[in-house]
Amino acid sequence: MTHPNTILSGATIYPIVAAPIRCGAVAIGDDRILAAGPVDDVENLAGPSTRVIRLPPGYAVIPAFHDSHQHLLSFVRSRTRVALWDTTDVLMVLERLRTEAARRPPGEWIVAVGHDQGRLAERRHPTLAELDAAVPGHPLLIYRACNHMALANTAALARAGVTATTPDPPGGRVVRSDNGQPTGVLLETAMALVARAIEASPIDWHTGIREAAKEYHKRGIVAIGEAALGHVAGLRDLEIVDQTIRDGSAGLRMYALAYGPVAERLLQAAEAGEWQEVRRNDPWLRFGAIKYFADGTLGGGTAWLSEEYGDEPGNLGFPLVPAEELDARVLRAHRAGFQVAIHAIGDAAVAMALDSYEYACAVHPRSDHRHRIEHVEVVRPALPERFARLGVIAAIQSCFTYWEEGDVTRLGPELAPWGHAWGALQRAGVVLANGSDNPVLPDFAPLQGIAAAVTRRAHNGRLIAAHQAIGLMDALRSYTWGSAYAAFAEREQGTLAPGMYADLVVLDHDPARVEPEDLSGLAVVMTIAGGKIVYEQ
Repeated sequence: MTHPNTILSGATIYPIVAAPIRCGAVAIGDDRILAAGPVDDVENLAGPSTRVIRLPPGYAVIPAFHDSHQHLLSFVRSRTRVALWDTTDVLMVLERLRTEAARRPPGEWIVAVGHDQGRLAERRHPTLAELDAAVPGHPLLIYRACNHMALANTAALARAGVTATTPDPPGGRVVRSDNGQPTGVLLETAMALVARAIEASPIDWHTGIREAAKEYHKRGIVAIGEAALGHVAGLRDLEIVDQTIRDGSAGLRMYALAYGPVAERLLQAAEAGEWQEVRRNDPWLRFGAIKYFADGTLGGGTAWLSEEYGDEPGNLGFPLVPAEELDARVLRAHRAGFQVAIHAIGDAAVAMALDSYEYACAVHPRSDHRHRIEHVEVVRPALPERFARLGVIAAIQSCFTYWEEGDVTRLGPELAPWGHAWGALQRAGVVLANGSDNPVLPDFAPLQGIAAAVTRRAHNGRLIAAHQAIGLMDALRSYTWGSAYAAFAEREQGTLAPGMYADLVVLDHDPARVEPEDLSGLAVVMTIAGGKIVYEQ
């Protein structure tokens, strides 16, 4: 008989796919769960060398969180840039930039991240004149938190050669004043016009990913969906994760959504019949999805809506690609056997993405495709039911309800009840795969996202479309089993049952026995990845 290495005993156990077990226990053998059940039954499996960790009865053991959509490589890179996440008004933004400029030699690039005008007192961006006055001797590029909009100062525009005659690139816009001059606001692909001129210091990815992994473990996250592998350093992204994730030493399981050059390489390999190279059955690093973009973001005013923005008459946002081009891309990946993940935030973009999936499935029927739409921040009547009929997964970020109140409240009167419509999707029978989109928010704690899904309370106390709330167990399921299902990993991740990977989190309170508004205050006291304790409070 194989005895467990470790038993966690005495807390409430949440298998997720079965009822909670009061005064339960979980037995771990190497990297797998051997048993989950009542304390006496599980402790009887102990051998002479089994470590029994007795937990207070008020604690809870749940599957480790699975963040279905985030950007680990971008997170590592963002930690090398000027952070604006905590700024609360325009003056604070400008002072942060002045302080940074004072410690750098003249002419050196300054790149900042985390700006969100929706969380500033003035609810506006710094102007070009304000940025020029704050850092006159440096080219400056500020990425909005969503990474779909950036602000450049005059020195950066000049360094990059962006002038009044520079054409808008496909899928992007250089915002211009009435006289045609660039205002410094760059939307979507127009950001690359300036970004390509940045002279950046090299990043130590090996160290950066291991340090970042500690932040994930502190929040109880063991599995992640890397939402655009290829977006940071092109094909080099593939090498980075192969060197830092695949051996398991970081303690993070990654399911990669391939984008750009990485996507093209995988598509070509699949079309050449080299499927095993494309989709590895690896415990830590797996491939299987191709990522496309249909629109932008609400905060940037580029999410494509069927109704004009409530605070910006005449603006509907815009699609990043024509419908026929998205159809062709989706059909190609679908034919090659890939799952497809489309970034679609506005309801018009969501409908276009569903059109592309329906078209691909009609041309080339395929069972269990598990195609996904990422974000799904706005829907409208009948779209949730269409998700369910087509078997499309909603890869949501319920933490947006807490942090991005300034985005969703931009919606007009017809669409406002359909913002962050997790409830409508849940009731329609759609699989919800929850995540954070880290590093676009000030924090990416799953418990904050779960609390927001249940309470619908924003960071400022505002209640956002309360009828779109989901229950606690549905929220927990979305951040565990749902995300595992979206990565074709539900047979090994996302639940506490024999044979599953021993990826667990210990909480200091039973989530079902606290008030919903207190869920975000629960503490992760232990995180286990593959049977090893990777974080302990």
